[in-house]
Amino acid sequence: MSKNLQEKSQSEEVDLGQLFKLIGNLFQRLYDFIASIFKGIFRVILLFLIHVFQRLKWYALAIVLGLVLGFVIDYLSEDKYGANVFIETNFSSSHQVYENMKYLHQLAKKDKDSLELARKLNIPVSDAAKLKGFYIEPDIDENEKMQMFVEFKEGLDSIAREEYTYDTFTSSIDYYSFNRHKIGVESTDRFIFGKLKGKFIQAITDNDYLINLKNVTLKNFEAQELSLIAEQKKIDSLMDIYLNIRDRESKKEAVVGSGTNFFMANSEDQTSLLVDESELINKISVIDRQRRQIQEDVVIQSNIVNVIADFPDAGYDISEWTDKKKFVLPIVLFTITFIGFLLIGLGQYLSQEDKKLKA
Repeated sequence: MSKNLQEKSQSEEVDLGQLFKLIGNLFQRLYDFIASIFKGIFRVILLFLIHVFQRLKWYALAIVLGLVLGFVIDYLSEDKYGANVFIETNFSSSHQVYENMKYLHQLAKKDKDSLELARKLNIPVSDAAKLKGFYIEPDIDENEKMQMFVEFKEGLDSIAREEYTYDTFTSSIDYYSFNRHKIGVESTDRFIFGKLKGKFIQAITDNDYLINLKNVTLKNFEAQELSLIAEQKKIDSLMDIYLNIRDRESKKEAVVGSGTNFFMANSEDQTSLLVDESELINKISVIDRQRRQIQEDVVIQSNIVNVIADFPDAGYDISEWTDKKKFVLPIVLFTITFIGFLLIGLGQYLSQEDKKLKA
């Protein structure tokens, strides 16, 4: 029995030894694989450095030539300047704004029609020729999108609410769904942006329907305020009458069971409509709030497009490093030289292989 237990123990030790050996071999293979990758990368880098070092004068010539040409081209080229204006649209005018922006961009970037651009913006042709592009995008962040999504889902039924996702919502909305937008202008003149103030906004909102809608809205606000003023005057007059009655009644000799009862007209239950000056004061406060709201609405909707932040007097450099030829040309010429040597080497290799095959 003890012999069987000893043989079983030895068998288990052999099995464990083989298991650990397999695990060790697995880790060794993994290590060798990772090491081979780094060795391959090192070999490629080494071969590249050897290649460049052996032809260093050619690569140095390519880089120097690229730098010289790049500095010359950058010196002769015009710098790019940009500035932004932030707007808020009223009366669903976003469609009109975007269409006008596309037209202005077409004139400046593609057609290069300085005459028409100058006419649209009411600026000299020489200034219009310096404008190189017009860009627009919604001025909104992810928090606002999420809030819009939550409000949208509240209007859906339970089934649609479960199926409709945030990604589906964001992909379905368009630029016209927002009221705030950022407009960017590109120019070769740093100081042209101050000249665009006022004229530019007028150019992107030129629409008879929107102008008429704005005028009608302002007239309605004016009529509402006049109505509130008239109502406030009536309440003030009523207050004066009521206070005068109270004053006269207070001077009379008090009679048991009598009092000052001043009732509103057209009332069946007059005991329930005894005038209380606190109610009149509350009505005046409500009217004051309504008037302040109207005055605020007039300021917001007095224009088709409100300028939240206007153009600065001077623009800022918007050039990227890829726009600088002194950086791009050396890289391009170095790459062309490298590809050229690779092609030469490939040609020599194929020629040698061809000779071996013919031999």
